[in-house]
Amino acid sequence: MRKITPFWLFWVLFGVVASSSFPAWSQSDKTDIYEDASAYGYDIKQSQEDEIFFYESRFVDIGLHLGGRAFTGGLGQLFGTGFSAGGFLTYYFTRQFAGEFTINDSFHQFLIDGRSGWATLLDILGRAKYYFMSEGYSKGLLFANPYLFMGGGLFIRTKWLNDVPAGTTDQGPGFDFGGGFEIPIKARQVFMGVQGSYQLIFFQDEGAKTARGTSLSGDAINFVMTLTYSF
Repeated sequence: MRKITPFWLFWVLFGVVASSSFPAWSQSDKTDIYEDASAYGYDIKQSQEDEIFFYESRFVDIGLHLGGRAFTGGLGQLFGTGFSAGGFLTYYFTRQFAGEFTINDSFHQFLIDGRSGWATLLDILGRAKYYFMSEGYSKGLLFANPYLFMGGGLFIRTKWLNDVPAGTTDQGPGFDFGGGFEIPIKARQVFMGVQGSYQLIFFQDEGAKTARGTSLSGDAINFVMTLTYSF
């Protein structure tokens, strides 16, 4: 005759097995949730910086700049200070580092060996920009978004004499460096600022002199107001 296990004994055995297994399940769940993420090679500091960049930083800027450009050396004696205008496109790699493409054109009157005329100087430049974003700086300094930049590109100069209808064009490589600041007029979206740069220009006639002995060597200094829209 088959022996039948009482129904209550079945539930007693089930409770013993369940109670012995539950702590292990609980410990396993706790380990999965709270275990230090660095054990898996996850950089918590980098994650925080990435989060700040994606939620608080600028990604792409487009803008305009208006100002004036003057020459140094012998060119400063021959060419007057002129109005300049241009635009720029900036891409941010991090909160502090950005790359920029900029175009600027300026207009100048000149007097060379008694003959007057006017000229334009067009520059097409690529720049690297560095913004001061350290927490060690004052709030006022960070509010102004100060930055430094350096870059290089091509400078194209075109001259017209007042008594000659045709113009002459020459070009040369050059480098520029400088800095500026941008004050937000709409948080993280619209900025207005001031920027200054010194531009080293290498034209082919840099070592020459005019008929009256004035050297054609010299560089340029450019000061502009900037208006920036940030995406």
